[in-house]
Amino acid sequence: MPVLFLDPLPEKVTSKTRLKDIFITEVAFKAFEKNCLTVSDLVKLIKKNDLGKVIASEEDRKALTLWLSTNGLIRNTQTKKKDKGNFSIPDFPPNPRIVPLEKIHLDIGLDGRSGTNRGDDSKKSLEASDDLSAVKAWLSARAGNVNTQGVYRKEAERFLLWCTVEKDIAMSSVGVQEAADYLRWLEELGRLNEKDWAKRWKNPQHNWIGAKNTPRDNENWRPFNSALSHTSRKMSVTVVRQLFNFLKKTGYIIYNPFDQISSKVPYLDGEGAPKAFADRSFSEDQWQSIYNFFESQDDNERHARMAVILMFGKGLGLRASEMLQARASWIVERRIDNDTITVIEVVGKGDKVRRLPLQDEQVALINHYLTMRGLAHLGLIDPDTPLLSSLGRGKKTEQRIGQAKRTALSRSGLYRALEEFLEEVASHVEAEHPLDAAKFRASSTHWLRHTFATTALKEMPVNVVQNAMGHASVGTTSRYLTPEESEVARAMRKLKAF
Repeated sequence: MPVLFLDPLPEKVTSKTRLKDIFITEVAFKAFEKNCLTVSDLVKLIKKNDLGKVIASEEDRKALTLWLSTNGLIRNTQTKKKDKGNFSIPDFPPNPRIVPLEKIHLDIGLDGRSGTNRGDDSKKSLEASDDLSAVKAWLSARAGNVNTQGVYRKEAERFLLWCTVEKDIAMSSVGVQEAADYLRWLEELGRLNEKDWAKRWKNPQHNWIGAKNTPRDNENWRPFNSALSHTSRKMSVTVVRQLFNFLKKTGYIIYNPFDQISSKVPYLDGEGAPKAFADRSFSEDQWQSIYNFFESQDDNERHARMAVILMFGKGLGLRASEMLQARASWIVERRIDNDTITVIEVVGKGDKVRRLPLQDEQVALINHYLTMRGLAHLGLIDPDTPLLSSLGRGKKTEQRIGQAKRTALSRSGLYRALEEFLEEVASHVEAEHPLDAAKFRASSTHWLRHTFATTALKEMPVNVVQNAMGHASVGTTSRYLTPEESEVARAMRKLKAF
């Protein structure tokens, strides 16, 4: 079944959340064509039995309805309790064994003290006598920062629960068959109706999938909040494989069962199509429409800030998180090829720093925006000054030494600013270019970075673009390349229509 949802999903999904922030582009476009823009609109379609106009597959529709119900966004015949809004929360009783890592208690036989894959205790270097202690030791040793800690804990927690609750075996008793089963389970979670799911697996899906951002101490907490995308499944298997490698090297277990299965996580139907990135980037004509509209607007602080946002995303390929973290101290002068040039030293994923040269025009855009904020130019202001700031936070606060960081733009603020701007662009071009307008409305901040990549690859070698974007692997950058499609298109134009 095709994947419906984006990954990651927004931190909070409500009845007012736009569908373009939840669904993949194809589904969001179909919904837009039916004037269905928000979750509330989608619920109305379901109540009218018109969901088939947006999602053709019956299996997909069932999966979506289950997700909406599980997340308290639609009434369900099995629901009783109310949340703080107007929607019912499914009254499925939680499985008392599916709890966060810090609450897990493993009974004898499942704790791993006598796991079939346990190594010789006299030779192990890990101070752990059971699986839960081994997982915590791994987290302590290998999760170097808060973000890594969160990802590692989540994946280890999911796997440990799957072993003990779904398979009824200790983690240190997992063999090759269980390793293969886990990948298959991840592929099917959230994608099958409950009847088909029950034929394959022991515990119902609602025991595993719950509302996003449920507090870990809440009984409604679940390890998952939706079906996993290909990228998320790959991350899950990669982290668990690393966990077992650690346990093997420290002598806690004898072998790593994941070494015996392919490291390649298969794509499901609808995943991995080469059009994925092309669909989430702007063509040259579409970008020209954006630029023309921007140039026609009045020059004020909001306009100057948007110039920097567009420049950061489309001009430099920065991630949204990098835009928000950018500080005045990031822009410095460096000697490169015997020339002194201005660069922005971007602190990206894993705290890795990459230097990107800035053109004079780009520096001028930043300085103009700082002027609009009542601040001095680069080099004359507090180094901790955020390069993107919230509107209306008060210039006096920004100008106080040590207080500049308090005015930094939030993630939701960045999202809203770009969304509102692109909505204005869409309204402006809608009469003559309705398809472009639909694409502008379906876009997000990451589309700017995608557009940078597809544009840059026309001018630069892939390894150069890789470094500019901060990709760890050239394979990631190569996903923006679709040479086969280009060749097919050029060849097909030479053929007669019929």
